[in-house]
Amino acid sequence: MSPETEQRDDVLSLDLGESPMPFDPEGVLGTDHDGDVLTVFTVAGGGASLVLARESAASDRPTPLDEDDLTTALRTGLAYLFCDGVRTVRVRADPDSVADALDALGGDALHRYEDVTFTAKLED
Repeated sequence: MSPETEQRDDVLSLDLGESPMPFDPEGVLGTDHDGDVLTVFTVAGGGASLVLARESAASDRPTPLDEDDLTTALRTGLAYLFCDGVRTVRVRADPDSVADALDALGGDALHRYEDVTFTAKLED
């Protein structure tokens, strides 16, 4: 069994109770919750991470997003970012999925989907 498989076997499901999500996360194998940071392990693999961080007071005007703008990795991360107590979501996915998600966001630093304002970045 590879270390990656062993890690996934140890991942516990996160009980989010009645947290409102705008859509269902896709391709999730499990999660790891540490304080206000949630790591999401996906079927797509884990060569990179798409990191979404909630911003509370935006000094710049965020770019509004429509559901049509969202890739699978973005939808999954945003779904969890809507949950109470979660400020940062790290979606572990293949590097191409992360690059596609960032391309879909364009070059803007700050984004907004419904009432959540956030930043997005790549983490290796």
